[in-house]
Amino acid sequence: MKSITIKKLYTLHSWVGLITGILLFVIAFTGAVAVFTRPELKIWANEEIRAEIPIQSHKIATTIEQYAEKVGPAYLEEVHIRLPSTRNSETARVIYEGHFDTPNGGEEHKGTVYEFHPLNWSLVTENDMETFFNLEKYDMSTFLAHFHADLHLGRPLGFILTGLLGLTLMVSIVTGLFIHRKILAQLFTFRISKTFSLMLNDGHKVMSVWAVLFHSVIAFTGAFLGLATVILVPAAAYVGFNGDQEKLLETFTAIKAPIIANVAQPTKLADIIDISIQQRPDLTFDNVSIMGYGDQNALVYISGDGSDQLGGETLVYHGATAEYIRTQAKFGRLEGITGKILDAMFPLHFGNFGGLLVKSIWAILGLSTALVPITGLMLWIERGLNAQNPTHSKRTYQNFNKLLIGSCGGVVLATVALFIAQLLFNKVMPNQDHTDMIFITFFGIWLGALILPFIINQALALKAIVLGSGLLMVLIMPLDALLTGSHIFNVFETQHYVSVSVDLTMLFLGTLLLVVYSKMTQKHRALNSMPISTTAIEGGA
Repeated sequence: MKSITIKKLYTLHSWVGLITGILLFVIAFTGAVAVFTRPELKIWANEEIRAEIPIQSHKIATTIEQYAEKVGPAYLEEVHIRLPSTRNSETARVIYEGHFDTPNGGEEHKGTVYEFHPLNWSLVTENDMETFFNLEKYDMSTFLAHFHADLHLGRPLGFILTGLLGLTLMVSIVTGLFIHRKILAQLFTFRISKTFSLMLNDGHKVMSVWAVLFHSVIAFTGAFLGLATVILVPAAAYVGFNGDQEKLLETFTAIKAPIIANVAQPTKLADIIDISIQQRPDLTFDNVSIMGYGDQNALVYISGDGSDQLGGETLVYHGATAEYIRTQAKFGRLEGITGKILDAMFPLHFGNFGGLLVKSIWAILGLSTALVPITGLMLWIERGLNAQNPTHSKRTYQNFNKLLIGSCGGVVLATVALFIAQLLFNKVMPNQDHTDMIFITFFGIWLGALILPFIINQALALKAIVLGSGLLMVLIMPLDALLTGSHIFNVFETQHYVSVSVDLTMLFLGTLLLVVYSKMTQKHRALNSMPISTTAIEGGA
C-alpha cells in the first residue's frame, strides 16, 4: 500500500513538473533578476538618477503648494508623493486625488498626476490618474519586474497564472519530499565527475533539499501575491463588505483619512520631512501621503525602509503642527500576527528587507528555484531517450529537449539583450518612451532563440545561446562607458557606485558563461570522436 502511494505521488510530481516546469523556470529566473530591479537596475537604466539624490524638503513643500493651488481644493483630499531619493523611479511623482459626485448619485474617484525631474523638480509630464496608470512607460527594469509579476498578460489572467504556478511549486515540493525518503542521506551527494544522468539526479536533489525552505517561502508568497488582488480581495469584499472592495481596503489600510475640519491651515510638510530624517536616520524614506492637505486636521504619513520592521515603517504626523503621533507598519491597523504576516509577504518574496546581502542571497537561491524544475525535466528527457521501452517516441523527447533549450535559454538571452538595448535606446532616442522597443527586443530575441533549436542542431543552438549571452554580458561595461562616460576609473568622481557595480557583476557573470562555453566546446570535440550520445542535452550532438 505504501509503495502504491509513493508511486502515485511520483506520478503527480512528474506530471506537475512536466506541465509547468518551463513556466516555473521563466518565472523563477526573472524573479531572481527582479530582486534587483528596484533600485539597482532602475538606477542603471536611467543616467539621471545614477548619483545620490538628496531630499530637498523645502523644494518639495514649495512644489506641492504651488500645484495644490493649480488643481484646486477638490483634489486635496489625498496627496501622494513618491520621493526621488530612493531612486526607485526616474522621476518624482505627485498625485492629487479627490472624490466627486456622479449624475446617477454615486461617487467617482479622480486624480491628477504630475511627474517632476528628480533634481530640480521641473515639470516633466501631467496626466489624469486613469491615463497615467493605463499608459505606464517601461524601461528594462520596469519591464522585467512586471514580466515576473504577470508575464505581461495583465489582470486577471497574468496574476492568476503566476499565483497558480506558486501553488504548483508547492505541490512539487511536498510530493518531492515524500518520494525522496532518503533525503538526509542525499544532502552531500553530488557526483559531478560521474555520468551525466547521475550529475543531473544529484543536482536536482541537492538544490531541492538545501533550499527547500526558500522554495517553500517563494512558492507561498508568490501564490499569495498573484492571487490576492484578483481572487482573495474580491472574495473578502464579497463576504464582509457586500462586494465593496474600496471599503475593504479603506478598512484595513494603515493610511486613515482624518475628519476634515474645513479650516484652512498650512501643512508643515518641510518640517515633517526634516524631523523624520533627523529622528530616524535608519530609515530610507520613499513615499509621503497627506490626507486632507491644507486642512487643520491634516495627517501626514511618511514611509521608509531599512529598519527591523520587515515591511518597512510609516511615521504619522499632525500636518498643521508637525507633531509626531505614532509609528506603524503598512498594515498597522490589523492587530496580532495577521498584520505582520501581510507586511512580510512582499519583502519575503523579493528579499528587499536586509540590504544588498539579502538580495544577493535571494537571487542565488532564486536561480536554484529556477533550476530545480529544469533539472527535473532534463532527467525525464534523458531517461526517456535511454529507456529500453520509453513511454513516448524518441522524436517526442528530442522535440521537448529543443523546446527546453530554446525557451529557457532564450529567456536568459533576451534578458541580457535588454541591457544592451537600454543603453542604445537611451543614446539614440533620449527622453523618449522606449516601451515598444523594449517589448520588441525581448520577445523578438526570445522567439528567435525558441525557434533556433528546431532549425539547427540542438547542441549547436545551446552553445550559440550560451556564447551570445556571455558576449553580451561582457560587452555591457565597455558600451556603458562609451555611451554614458560612466566607468570604474571615474566612479569616485561621478559617484555612480550602483551602476558601475552592475557593470562589474555582468562582466563577471559573462566571463563565467564564456568559460562554460569553452568547456562545452571541448566536450563537443571529445564527443565527436565517440559514438553519438543519447543523453538529454547532448542529444543530436
